[in-house]
Amino acid sequence: MKILLVEDEKDLGMILKEELETYGYNITWVENGVDAVLAAMDDRFDALIVDMVTPKLKGVDTIKIVKKITPDIVVIACSGMIEKDMMIDITMAGASVCLNKPFTVAQLIAQIKWATRDRKQPDIPV
Repeated sequence: MKILLVEDEKDLGMILKEELETYGYNITWVENGVDAVLAAMDDRFDALIVDMVTPKLKGVDTIKIVKKITPDIVVIACSGMIEKDMMIDITMAGASVCLNKPFTVAQLIAQIKWATRDRKQPDIPV
């Protein structure tokens, strides 16, 4: 399963990429929304994991644009502060899941599996 990860915190981005790859996911990691849009134009992804606060393009706008490029992409939105109004905007933009930071890799994998349950999954013992 190909996942586009948008995370501007370098340490967190590297950890998530490495951990998810050990579980069989093919991860493309970018640090901002503009690079996410460019990656989505160049390649097809099954899922988008996107931080809501990233440079160059807000997470909600990243979701909207990537969903136009790949309408069936599954979106998992992540933020350290998801408020009620933001949750509505994220859902209206097309997110399937909203995950509050901090979260564990196991929690993220569980959300990926749930959000992509109708797609082929790598064999992951969680």
